[in-house]
Amino acid sequence: MAVVDLLGARRRTYAELERDALRVASFLLEAGVAPGEVVAVQLPNRYETVAIALGILMIGGVINPMLPVYRTKELRHMLTVGRTRVMFLPDSYRGHDHVAMVAALAAELPQLTTRVVVPLEGALAVPEGWVPFGRVLERAAGQLPVDREPRAEDVSELIFTSGTEASPKAIMHTEQTTNFSVRTAWTSLGMSEDDVVWMPSPIGHSTGFNYGVRMALYHGLKLVLQDRWDGAEAARLVEAERCTYTLAATTFLRDLVEAAQRGAGDVSSMSVFGCGGALVPPELVRAAARQGVTVLRLYGSTEVLVATWNRPSSPQDKRVETDGRAVDGVEVQTWDEAGRPVVGEPGEIQTRGPNTCVGFFDDPDRTAATFHPDGWVKSGDVAVMDDEGYLTVVGRLKEIIIRGGLNIAPREIEELLLRMPGVRAAAVIGLPHPRLGEIGCACVVPADGAEITLETMRAHLDAAGLARFKQPERLELVDAIPMTSTGKIQKYRLVEEIQARDGEATGGD
Repeated sequence: MAVVDLLGARRRTYAELERDALRVASFLLEAGVAPGEVVAVQLPNRYETVAIALGILMIGGVINPMLPVYRTKELRHMLTVGRTRVMFLPDSYRGHDHVAMVAALAAELPQLTTRVVVPLEGALAVPEGWVPFGRVLERAAGQLPVDREPRAEDVSELIFTSGTEASPKAIMHTEQTTNFSVRTAWTSLGMSEDDVVWMPSPIGHSTGFNYGVRMALYHGLKLVLQDRWDGAEAARLVEAERCTYTLAATTFLRDLVEAAQRGAGDVSSMSVFGCGGALVPPELVRAAARQGVTVLRLYGSTEVLVATWNRPSSPQDKRVETDGRAVDGVEVQTWDEAGRPVVGEPGEIQTRGPNTCVGFFDDPDRTAATFHPDGWVKSGDVAVMDDEGYLTVVGRLKEIIIRGGLNIAPREIEELLLRMPGVRAAAVIGLPHPRLGEIGCACVVPADGAEITLETMRAHLDAAGLARFKQPERLELVDAIPMTSTGKIQKYRLVEEIQARDGEATGGD
């Protein structure tokens, strides 16, 4: 069995997957997709997404996975940067009309000439000139031309991730970097052909795509996809399919454990629950263990994929308190401000190995600033490494807010808020959240007489086309934004002030 989706209702074998992927590949060849050309895929955790991705890679194309929650602003940027001609999208998903959204971008993206619509909710007609995915699957699944066999060293993934900059950066990975990463995960974790991959993380994101789809297909494992997140459904699915492995954010882990505690399902088959992307509370790791789930904390990024990972054999205190040690074949160090490795004190995480990306697309300045000449890749994240090589992340040099495992760039939101009538100044910060890890909070200085509410702010961001998951879930009206003498915003002061006020309101110290 290759792929199980729709909560177990649909099952496809590897033979069926190869057949459908070859049909996609044939379609792309006829559409003139050249080696190294970017093809965008904005689809959820469904079998079709896997077949399309495999078809793109078969012909040496570059897949640009996109989260289904992205909206006009994100799509405009990604499709422009990728110079994308071909896109696979749903008709509608969770009530959002993707066809209308992409059609509205047509005038701004004249190069996007081939739009393939995958029916998910079946409520919308395919516009004239667009391609129904059913027509792709009607093709013969022929053999690929020999001259189109992809090369391992060529770029095969273009993945956008948010940084402190307003525009997401486009990270380039190859089959060498990504396949090494799933090989070293396999050996580091002691996995076998009996493992079953469960992936609730979006496969439009690097985590879900590389450590879900790629992990399963590379090693010939069963891939169990979960689309809409629900902890109780997850527990039942894990029990029914006897899932053993996943990589997912803290939110997924917490909800799964709580559902298991309520008796929703037996999740004790989960021998490897890789967890990172946000704070993983030690008590949650212990609570998971009481349900038979082995949580292995880790540290990674889109640039280097997983850099450190606890092993099943790691001492219990390390699994509970740290983010693991370097995966097999990869070097990880923490450096002080002078660029010297440090142990036992905070330093910036640096990674070197076959897992690291090959740069930022069409962005030599950012690539030069991130990659050292000797191969080390700087992270912008701060951690303490102990004398046994175990890493514990303690903070970020970057301002990223990590909400439920997804990165949010504050500057992107701030620029939109400053265009809102009645906003004089704005800063977006992350505040701790018991379930999501962090949520966004907009600190706004209103103009005299302006009335700004959470509802009007979110309506403004909706109108700007910003994805809902990026929008701040809290609004604080402030008299001023604290700044240094050089004009840099002191966001830590805003966090301290809000947390202190929250503590007073709840009677805390």
